[in-house]
Amino acid sequence: MSIPVYKPTLKRRDMDAVLTCMVSDEIGPGSLAEQFSKELSRYLDKKLGLALRSPTEALGLALRSLDLPQGASVAVSALSPLYYLDALENLGLQPLFIDVDESSACISPEGVRRTVEQNPAAWIIHSPFGIRPDTEILREQGTPLIEDLTSVVAAPEEEEQGAAAFTMIRTEYMDPITTGGGAVILPGSMKYRRLLKPLEDELPTETRMPDINAALGLAQMQNIESMHQQRSEIYEVLSQALMKSKHHGFSPDSEKSVVPTAFPVVIDTGMNEVRQYALKNGVQTENAFASTPYARLQSEEIDCPVAASLALRTILFPLYPSMGRKNTELLVRILSTLP
Repeated sequence: MSIPVYKPTLKRRDMDAVLTCMVSDEIGPGSLAEQFSKELSRYLDKKLGLALRSPTEALGLALRSLDLPQGASVAVSALSPLYYLDALENLGLQPLFIDVDESSACISPEGVRRTVEQNPAAWIIHSPFGIRPDTEILREQGTPLIEDLTSVVAAPEEEEQGAAAFTMIRTEYMDPITTGGGAVILPGSMKYRRLLKPLEDELPTETRMPDINAALGLAQMQNIESMHQQRSEIYEVLSQALMKSKHHGFSPDSEKSVVPTAFPVVIDTGMNEVRQYALKNGVQTENAFASTPYARLQSEEIDCPVAASLALRTILFPLYPSMGRKNTELLVRILSTLP
């Protein structure tokens, strides 16, 4: 038995919430899904949005609310989640790829400046591994911004209320808050709430998040701060161990950053050698950027050299609150002795 990269942290009360929902009359989309959306909007200081079954559907709804012209360009990181690309393709929009910063995997300031010159109709920005990029220049442009705060949901920023057109929180199994699948989209102001409402009213029932999933999300929100604290403590221990090797991680340059749900390592030798070494010692790893636009399109359509380099050299090690002392010590031994 090896340690997997992702393992949802589910406590007894999480399962009790799901079981309670199963024996009620509200398993499908209903009051719990709305309550889950309300809790996230309150926590992140956003306007009320809605919870959907699919991240692609949620992002697509936000994009539709912006009423962008057919064929318009939307700026995204070359290492953003792959479903961004699917959502854009579904709506006939064109991705405009931004290169990233070597030290953080966030969109780079130089990449942003070059992209601004191409006048994208909108931006979709995420925070890789809990590191929030500097989006001040984007806010100054006045172009609609969709901000994916999935990995930094534990760091609400009240002073940014209304800055982004929409905020998105994915809730898949690997995310800080999991509902077993889905996402929540939250407008940043009443202007975008009004644009979202007509589309929300037209949504088929089967696209909305079921209450049985929302019940799990609500239970996890009650525990979000303690889970974040536990991950932070483990992250510090693993970071110290990695410093003894020839490899390195990413360096947050903002206090807004949050500990991720997996531990990224940038490999300075051969990725396969390191992954085999970890697996031999009972630890599973994953290619950090296997599900990104760059991985699908590669250099044929994406001219982002830093993203290309990181895509080939970054792997993920396990990092979750329920790892326990024994597994944490195992990871420390492996990280400090990586070939």
